[in-house]
Amino acid sequence: MTEYVLTAIDTTRIQDYIFGSNRLAENIGGSELVEMATHQWVYEALPPNNNVDAATVTLDSSRTIDTLNAEVLYTGGGNTVILFKTFDLARAFASRLTRRVLREAPGLELVIAHHRFDWARDSLAQVVSTTLGVDLARKKQNRAFSTPLLGLGVTVPCASTGLVASRIVEKKPVSLEIRAKSSKSVQNQSLARLREKLPKIQQGDWEIPRDFDDLGRIKGEESYIAVVHADGNGIGKRVEAIANRYYEPQQNRAYIKAIRTFSQSLERAATRALISVVDLMADAFIADPELAGHHRQRFPLRPIVFGGDDVTFICHARYGLSLAVRYLEAFEKATQGEPAFDGKPAYACAGIAIVKTHYPFARAYRLSEQLCRSAKQMLKQEKIEGSAVDWHVAMSGITGSLEAIRQREYSVKQGLLHMRPLLLRDSNVSWRTWPVFKTLLDEFIREDGEWFDRRNKAKALREALRQGQDAVRDFLSTYQLDALPKVGTINVADYEKTGWAGDRCIYFDAIEIMDLFTDVQRIVSEFVTADGV
Repeated sequence: MTEYVLTAIDTTRIQDYIFGSNRLAENIGGSELVEMATHQWVYEALPPNNNVDAATVTLDSSRTIDTLNAEVLYTGGGNTVILFKTFDLARAFASRLTRRVLREAPGLELVIAHHRFDWARDSLAQVVSTTLGVDLARKKQNRAFSTPLLGLGVTVPCASTGLVASRIVEKKPVSLEIRAKSSKSVQNQSLARLREKLPKIQQGDWEIPRDFDDLGRIKGEESYIAVVHADGNGIGKRVEAIANRYYEPQQNRAYIKAIRTFSQSLERAATRALISVVDLMADAFIADPELAGHHRQRFPLRPIVFGGDDVTFICHARYGLSLAVRYLEAFEKATQGEPAFDGKPAYACAGIAIVKTHYPFARAYRLSEQLCRSAKQMLKQEKIEGSAVDWHVAMSGITGSLEAIRQREYSVKQGLLHMRPLLLRDSNVSWRTWPVFKTLLDEFIREDGEWFDRRNKAKALREALRQGQDAVRDFLSTYQLDALPKVGTINVADYEKTGWAGDRCIYFDAIEIMDLFTDVQRIVSEFVTADGV
């Protein structure tokens, strides 16, 4: 009998840990600590004689558990899975890792589960599935919830967390958790990882933002930011399919190779997609020095969570939609070229929350998550395989769920004012697609068009759309217009004279976002064309 121990590591309440602060540097620090705790510190806590190549910090597939004390199977999807030769080695590893997390990342909670199994008789795929889906879930449910001591005697609360402050930093009381997130070493490591993964972000002499106010606010404009959250579709099903394909004990090594290849392929694809986003923004700054000047040479984009299919970045509000669409397009293309995807693209959804700069960041992030789920739900309901995007502009405070907000703010007698969520690409199933929306939006914002710089006219149309089809006909008559802008792919009779396709408004979204949209791709394309490249 060859008995090994499978150890699975997961984090809990990760969103609260990363996004619970209204200070960007603390969000960045929280994200970096999570990255360190699930990668670097894991590798450093392993016993000697493991499969992590110290020089490249990658997994050496030629070294396997039969000659090692520990073999890391994969890291991804928020989990780390490791094989240990003995239970004592696994327990000692868990002790080293958790002690370090307690010391260097206060407030971050890890859950670790161990599972003994027989390599020759048990299916590793089933053991991994049970450990992740049952053992870790049970530990999360049954763990003793942390109840921080809020202070004895005379204490001062942390300005960010409300916990007991342990020190005054820059005239603000901060807790141990915030001290760790804000430490110079963690901030510098985050910046170094950003520059390593996304090299073009430092090509120009631009300031990389460390505060929400540094996201390139343009003088004379209201200050809005976009919180973009993107997530791969059906990743869990792909992992499950790999497990089902290598279900027999004699396929254990083949399973390891397959799941590791998938995890690495997914990480590379997501990283390439984010590189494409950063490159596009950098190319726009290079193409239009005046644009960079408007932003006072501050790069208006900062990734917060990256390295897997779950990506979150923030940017100046005007670029949120354009950059989110670029990410989805690049993710599809990158996955198509990865071996684990057999030449077929994987898909993803993105949610974009556009909020005022000092809006509570945790709420803005939760809204972006809801929007991403909304896009996924639309794909599921319509039984469409593809990518999708959804967004919301919060001009004021947000109360209630996304569904409640839209019922309250976008539901009128005629139907729903919004056409969101949108499919990323043209479809035979639905006219609610990004190309359709973008064509309409271009009509409202192009400088040589009849709608450009005529805000009163656009505002009047918006109010007419709220009142229904008859009001739109009256609007056309009043402004002596034959019709509203047309899109050839909308196969609905008279929509350009009524503004509606059944119970869905066609034009409202474009009018609402026209002041908060810049086509980054067009800036770059026009520069390339003018330069003759």
